Parts: sequence; C-alpha cells; structure tokens
Amino acid sequence: MLTKINIASICFLVLSITPFMGFSNSFENSNEQSQKSDSIDKQGIVELQSQIANIQAEINHLTQIKNSNDSVLFATYSSKVENIGLPSLPDNNKLALDIMTNVGTDSSIINLSDYPIGGIFDKDGGINVGGAPAITTRGEVTFLGAYSGNNTVPIGMISSNLFASTLMGLRNKFDSYSIFFGGKIEADAQLWFGSTNIANNATKLSSNGQNIALTAANLYFLSNIGHYVTTEIEFNTTELNNFSLGNAFVIFGNLDTSPFFLTAGRNKLSVGAFGGGGPWTGGITKNFLSPGKVTNVSLNYKSDILNANVAVFGSNDNQFNFSTGLFYAQKWTQDIAVGFNTGYVYNMAGAGNPSLSKFLQSQGQPNDTIGSFNINTNITYAIAGGFLNLGAGWATTTNKKDFTGSGKDVLAGGWYAAANYSLIFRGRKTNFGMSYGESYNSTNIPMTLTASPLNFGRSSSGIKKQLIVSSQRAYFDNNVLFGPEYSYQQLYNGKHMNTITVDMAVYL
Repeated sequence: MLTKINIASICFLVLSITPFMGFSNSFENSNEQSQKSDSIDKQGIVELQSQIANIQAEINHLTQIKNSNDSVLFATYSSKVENIGLPSLPDNNKLALDIMTNVGTDSSIINLSDYPIGGIFDKDGGINVGGAPAITTRGEVTFLGAYSGNNTVPIGMISSNLFASTLMGLRNKFDSYSIFFGGKIEADAQLWFGSTNIANNATKLSSNGQNIALTAANLYFLSNIGHYVTTEIEFNTTELNNFSLGNAFVIFGNLDTSPFFLTAGRNKLSVGAFGGGGPWTGGITKNFLSPGKVTNVSLNYKSDILNANVAVFGSNDNQFNFSTGLFYAQKWTQDIAVGFNTGYVYNMAGAGNPSLSKFLQSQGQPNDTIGSFNINTNITYAIAGGFLNLGAGWATTTNKKDFTGSGKDVLAGGWYAAANYSLIFRGRKTNFGMSYGESYNSTNIPMTLTASPLNFGRSSSGIKKQLIVSSQRAYFDNNVLFGPEYSYQQLYNGKHMNTITVDMAVYL
C-alpha cells in the first residue's frame, strides 16, 4: 500500500509539469528565452523521469511485500482479480495505478487516446478481455476471450475450456494461504413456438410455451495451499433443486517457477473454444461435439499467448481415454488480435458428451469409440471505439458410424460463422451479435433445443441449421448482464423451433 508521502509525491510530480510547459509556450518567440526554456524543460523532464522510476521501484517493492503476506484470508475472487473491494485510500491508489501503468519502458508517458476504451491487450502481446464489454454464452466468456487464459473476469465468467489455466495465471494475486469464493446466478425468460413433436420421447416439450426459470445458481470456492497447490470446488443447482458437483480439482505448480503445471480432479476437458452461440444458446458444434466435465489428470503449458494440454481419463472401468488441446491468442497490431484453437478427444462417448452417448445407446453399441476433432478461430478489430469480433469453427467425428440411418457409415460434423460488435453505448458496456451454423450427416444424433431451459429437451432428429441473433448489455454494474436472444433451429426431419430468450447473468 502506498504511503501518504508517495501519493503526495506523485501528485506533486504530475502538477509540476505544468509550469515547464507554460514557461515554454509564453516565450517561444524569443530565441534566447526559448533556448533557456528548452534547457529547463529537458532538465525538468529528466528529473521527473528519474523520480517516477524511483517511485515505481518503491511501489513494486511494497507490492511484493503485500503479496508475500502469508496470513489466512477469506474474500471474494473478484475483489482480488478485478481490484474491487474497500481499499483504505481508493482515490489515491487509483491515481498511483493510473500514473505508473501509463509509463512506458523508456520512461515516456503512454498516450492512452491511441487505445480503445476497455482495452483487450495484456503484457507481452497476450489477451485480457477483462476491461472490454463482456460477451458470454451460458454465462461464460466467448469470442476472443475464449482463447485466452489471462482474463481478469469474475470466476463464474471464466471459459470452462481454459478454467484451470486462468486460475493458474491469476493465483499469485492471492496470498499463499487464503480462501476465496465467487458465485453466479443465471435466469432465463423464454417464449417459444414451432412444430409439434419436435422433442424425442424422453422429453415433454409443447410446440408453444413460455416460462421464467432459474437456470444456474453456482457457488465457487478457491484456495491456495502454500506456494505450489491451488484447489477449486464448484457446487451447482437450478430451481429444480438438482444439486450437482461442477469442478473439483487440484492444480500443482506455480508460473513463477515453471510454465508447466498439473491438474487432477474433475473439470471440463480443455480442447475447444466452440463458439457461435448467443447469451443462452450454444453454437451448433458445441451442441453435439463438445466434451463435458470428467475426472482426469492433465499436463498443461501456459504462457501469455499460448495454452496447451494433454489429459488422460477413463471412459469406464476398462477403457482408456485421452484428449489434447492448443489455444493461441495474441495481439498482432495495435488494432488487431487473433485467437486460434484446435483439439482432439479420442472417445467423446466417454468424455461427458450426452448426444453421442445417446446415439451409441440407440444403436446398441454403448462401448464403441467415437473421436472428435475441432478447429476454431477468431479475429478482433478495434474500430470506431469498440471491438468487431469475427469467429468461425468446424468440428467432426473421427470415427465413421451410421449417423444418417441410411445403413452407410459416415463422418458427422458441423460448422459455424459468427460476428459480434461490442462497445460502450450510452455509458454501458453492450454487444450485438449474430451467428449461423449447420451440421452434416447428423440425422440420428439427438441435440439440445433452446426452448424450455430446465428440461434441456433433446430433438427427435439432429439440428441441421441454427440461426442466432442477440444482444447483451451491462446494467447497474459490469457484473450484471442482460441479453435478449432469438434462435431458430431446423431439424433434419423438417421440424423447426423459434425461441426468444432474455438471459440474465449476475456474478459475485
């Protein structure tokens, strides 16, 4: 924490620039006085740079002392990651942070007018969308943020595809022995209308309906146990009181020692970004080709721009399974950032994927293997004071089966294309998005319908086409999001469903 002397020194240094500037401007028409002014300006700037460097060194020293504190703490995750809470000197601390973070490596002052509001660029070319308008699907960050493990967002907003990597990157914001918690509440109001008998026999879904449902109430606990161990436990429920265990895993490692770390426990396999969704509805490839949460052991590599992992787990008591994934996110120019991802799962049926598991059961082959491979990419442009995100992806099975019911074994897959523009609109962080996706050779694969969110109805036939138009806006606080969404889903059997959803997500 800065002392009062430090704060006063910084304010004095900032204010002391004005006399030098005024002196130079007042006598610029006189050569002799101009030369004298230039000499004073240069001398003053050199002294100012030297004093700023000394103060910055002192701030870094005090920060290290604070971070090395081994006292036991219990607070919210966001209070550390997003620097919110009840600091004793909020205004002065903010002033010091603004000044020190805007000093370049050459001791020059960075011109923040050259950067878009709520920047996305992190250190060493990495990506951090924590300051940008949030874009989420089912409460989790998507588009460019889904490719990065550096995002300083609420724990409930972290992409489940890079959950462990993000926690590892931020663990040193917490003390070595500390406990933190976070939460997420998500509710959805829906109106739907479409074809009759669109759901399979296991789901009762009217062709027309409306409802308001509490779709998620999640509680997260995070703890550092010494310098090399971090644990995370998540409990989930809905208004149906169907309590379940989400994540429950341990991370071994620390990035200040090595870029490699291990995880052991239950979490989602880190293989794909699977974009193309709206605030509530997931993209079409995520619908039936994305893995779920399983108990696994993984070896991970993390840098500012790259995340890679290999995980091993069991599909049942006698089937070995594994997955691997690679995520890349980097600033290319001052206005362009790129994300790329590819991943592979040896057997999706044993990786927490209900669509392919139900397909194999319907074929009387529950122990067969169906692998999956995916590629996703995103390019983000900083334009007109906001961010234009363009995303696309493709996923396919790697084993042929009779997915169409024609008696011929084929590969099933899907693709999507998506666009989103986010900005600060009338003082609030806002985004507008659209996506379109199609599947192929997926007639007999049951998929999730948007309508009736508590039932998670499975379609009577595979979803062939999906269109989503949506928006999302922060109200009251940046961690309170409201998102209207329209989705159109057309099945292989010609049936269709229109769903209008207003999604609310609140993060603790």
